[in-house]
Amino acid sequence: MDPSSVEHPPTSSLSIERRQSRSLRSFASRFVLTSALIVVVAYFAMSILEMLQESHNLLVPSEKPKLIDITFDDSTLREGDHIGNFKLTKKIKLNYTDVVITQWRSEETGLKIVHADYEGPIINGYFAVATEIFDDSGRPHTLEHLVFHGSRHHPYSDALQRFTSRSFSSIPNAWTAQDSTVYTLSTAGQSSFLRLLPVYVDHILNPRLTPATFVTEVHHINDEGNDAGVVYSEMQGRENTIGDLVDLAYRRKLYGEGNGYRSETGGLMEALRILKLEDIKDYHSTYYVPHNLCLVVTGHLSTHALVTQVQTMIEGQVLSPIMPNGDSLDASLGRNGSHIHSRDKWNRPFMETESAKVPSIPRNMELYVEFPAKEETLGQVTIITVGPGPNDHLTLQALSILDDYLTGNIVAPLNKELVDLPSPYCTSISMDSVTRATFTELHVTMSDVPLRHLDRMENILRKSLKKVLKRGVDLSRMRTLIDRDELMWRHGLEELGGEAFSSGILEDFIYGNHDGSDLESSLQVPEYYESLRAWTNAQWIETLNQWMIKPNMLVVRGRPSAEMTQRLEEEEKARVDAQVASLGEDGLAQKAKVLEEAKATNEEPMPDSLVQDIPVPSIDDINWIKVQSASTVIGSEDVQESNEVSLGLKAHLERDSCELPYILHFDHVPSQFITVTIYISLSEVPIELKRYVNILEMLFFTSVVTLDDGTQLEEDELLHHLERDLVSYEFGQCDEFPELLCLAMTAETARYGDIIEWMRLLLWSSEEKISKLKSRLAILKQSIPEYLRNPQWTLQEIQSELLFTDRLTRRQFFVRRMMEWLPEMEEKLKRNPKSVMAELRTLRETIFKSGGLTFSVLGDVIKLNKPRSTWKEKFQPLTEASMQPILLLNETLSDLGRAPGKRAIVASLATAESSFSNHLGTGISGFTHSDIPALLIAMDILQGAELYFWKRIRGAGLAYGASLSLNVQSGHISFGAYRSPNAAKAFEEAKAVVQSLVDRTISLDPLKLEAAKNSHAYNLAEACSTRSSMADIVFVNRVFKGRPSSFAQERLTAIRRITEDEVLDAMKTYILPLFQQETSVALVVCGPNQAEEI
Repeated sequence: MDPSSVEHPPTSSLSIERRQSRSLRSFASRFVLTSALIVVVAYFAMSILEMLQESHNLLVPSEKPKLIDITFDDSTLREGDHIGNFKLTKKIKLNYTDVVITQWRSEETGLKIVHADYEGPIINGYFAVATEIFDDSGRPHTLEHLVFHGSRHHPYSDALQRFTSRSFSSIPNAWTAQDSTVYTLSTAGQSSFLRLLPVYVDHILNPRLTPATFVTEVHHINDEGNDAGVVYSEMQGRENTIGDLVDLAYRRKLYGEGNGYRSETGGLMEALRILKLEDIKDYHSTYYVPHNLCLVVTGHLSTHALVTQVQTMIEGQVLSPIMPNGDSLDASLGRNGSHIHSRDKWNRPFMETESAKVPSIPRNMELYVEFPAKEETLGQVTIITVGPGPNDHLTLQALSILDDYLTGNIVAPLNKELVDLPSPYCTSISMDSVTRATFTELHVTMSDVPLRHLDRMENILRKSLKKVLKRGVDLSRMRTLIDRDELMWRHGLEELGGEAFSSGILEDFIYGNHDGSDLESSLQVPEYYESLRAWTNAQWIETLNQWMIKPNMLVVRGRPSAEMTQRLEEEEKARVDAQVASLGEDGLAQKAKVLEEAKATNEEPMPDSLVQDIPVPSIDDINWIKVQSASTVIGSEDVQESNEVSLGLKAHLERDSCELPYILHFDHVPSQFITVTIYISLSEVPIELKRYVNILEMLFFTSVVTLDDGTQLEEDELLHHLERDLVSYEFGQCDEFPELLCLAMTAETARYGDIIEWMRLLLWSSEEKISKLKSRLAILKQSIPEYLRNPQWTLQEIQSELLFTDRLTRRQFFVRRMMEWLPEMEEKLKRNPKSVMAELRTLRETIFKSGGLTFSVLGDVIKLNKPRSTWKEKFQPLTEASMQPILLLNETLSDLGRAPGKRAIVASLATAESSFSNHLGTGISGFTHSDIPALLIAMDILQGAELYFWKRIRGAGLAYGASLSLNVQSGHISFGAYRSPNAAKAFEEAKAVVQSLVDRTISLDPLKLEAAKNSHAYNLAEACSTRSSMADIVFVNRVFKGRPSSFAQERLTAIRRITEDEVLDAMKTYILPLFQQETSVALVVCGPNQAEEI
């Protein structure tokens, strides 16, 4: 994947979600912002007929496949129609988008299908099971992990991954939430999706659930007496964090015994240590049944073909109690034929159990929760109330807008009262809703609360809210927020299409009526916006009073405890010591033997013959989004197009002829919106001003802006105007190029001129205020303890200090650096505030000038009447200047950073229970180096799903994740272990794998090479899968990286040509030195008990 200078193939990470929480701030987030941003790549490598024959052969090799009518007109389908056992129970055509949603249910098994059909042939699958649990065993979560390791028809641990590796497909993944487990898959084109669907569902409904996979994936004890396993390592890194502790504590208080919302679905470590495989099998046989499974599919494919495939392959074979050879379904799969189709005595999870009861908070209640922390200075307060029902969409939308009104920006009422102060009550306040069976929970969380305020924050909050009641709401601002929220929602729809509705469809499966009526109601989004525009002040005030002020509250106070930190460390050490003593040498040897035997069993590969006949996709069949790109010339009317497809854009720009003293880069894709970005170079900022960069970011949209008529806009008015005119606006450092600042604004195309004018005013007609700087520094200072508790942030900080110099601007923003200069600046503000503001002005003058600015216009440029001359009319009249080169990371390296080697640091962090490591060496420097393709494939081979690191490190319980990363900007390559019980052992195993491949002790499997190429192709295509992402990648490649606009296509061509020898050479040259002390730097952050051993 290469939209970035940080080049690393993404790895799969099965996850446990704490709860279905959604920000009340944006209605768009409820219906649009889903976990995957996948829309517009096309691949049609084989006909549906060929696909069906292959998938049939995978399940029933001897049986001739039935044919599907691929010419069927889906538009003729009507509610009540049948395809086999499946009845069309609901068809939804929306009047604001071309998405068509159909809901089907099998009258034989109860299996449900929901298809959201829309143009854009990436197909996304979300296969959901409603999973309720009444204890802390973690059975839903552990089962999720075990599902991927073989099935009834495919009894091999790597079967699912092997099949997906022969397609342009994402890595099969999953998450476990409080109320569901969802398995995901995305493919480029319908053929691959329909071929893989029955294989995946076979794994879900008929998993092997073997003792060997339980040992490696769930829990085991290693030869040193330490507990490990993939799930165990994951929960070990989470169980005692403030978020998990507060979350579990409030649910214990709010819900009684026998309620599914009370449990820890991920599994508490104590429970995981005694969990048995039979417990998981029993859970599977209860909940993983067809009538509790919903196949949600989004993307453009034949609905008729989809339902027919499910009818033929899943109902006909996956759900059959009889194997193709006539044998009965193996009881070891955790299910038996007697209840595959039975719904007798079935209680629908959450809806027909104790969990459906609305909880009562009879009076205001409080709960104290300790969390481990070295500094006992700041805590957290979370307030929970019972909210409206999940189908009261208008009220939930009103609460969403109220959240934006109250907390949406720094001048919002609650932020003014609680955060933006010289001595803040908290550093942030957020509001969320959590969907439950028949109600919602409303949460207000205040972070970094000084302990002196911890016991009264709910009273302070209520007092602030009552002030809003007394004043009433600003209806003008409220309507502005509604308009902007709807624009953000429509912008998301434009990008995502029907994929935008996937989260709502999943929620409807768990909690909605089976007839689809609740789903249809939830999708009438424009109607809710329109209704709220007509609301009066009295309606807003009543909603605020009813749901946020009057209800009884459950207040959870998170209190930091150094004693708890010490106690947890001592208790864990004593427990492990006792475990070691109890097992003795023989017992430890036996545990080691069990683990090695399990690893050997899990590594038994699926025979190549079962997958070799599946055709590998051709990259020629990828239908890339076409981007027209052109740039103006400094001081000239000329326009330079980037390729032949851009001639139309060039002609349009030439018709608006004018000379400008800077270059405008235009990238055209069809859209209702336009995004303008100014990239601002930091290459000339002196080191003594670097710390002011962060301050400028904090103050940029809170400055006093002087309009052309002399009117001054204070912070409140400025933000109100920006929210009125723009869909989004942001100012900050670019992730990919840390030595660039980005000022980006998005608006409807008709407001192109407004964007340009606001950029001019903010860059050259604004001034920061001393009072605002003081309050922002106070917020920053109060946030420090939270960062000090984060092991990954600490790891990045150590890396920055060792490998970079003060030329790296970002270095000044790490916590321990801020702890040094923040007190100095506060003192300076007291003694000589004007000198601080003068330095800020100097920074502005240094960076806001012609040679340091790069301009990008992205969107429907051809709709703009005056794409060039609007800049002459609205923007600052700059002088011509040659462009400053971008300061790249390799220019900010220390001596050790330029030549890593012979250095290791192990840092002990009191709040860490797992270890996190990063090993860095010399990689490739430069965006066009010829070795990049081979090295990326070498990395993919090592870290891909069910490949070497996955099996030998994750599968052995040595770490929750292990990955490689290549940064061609800094010239570093790195290996990292994530949430590991012992990062040193993960490192040793990775070294053994790489060494064995390089010296050919382990032969490189050609099918693994092919899988790595296919994985890389899909990931690159997915990164370019939306119009805006494709246009942005084209811009960055041609302007900043010196690559052609067609770079993505050329990269894939190069990838397909990579040979085995080239891959092994890349491993030897770049990856193997990572595991040698002379040529690498080792950095580890871990808990106190682990430091000495590591």
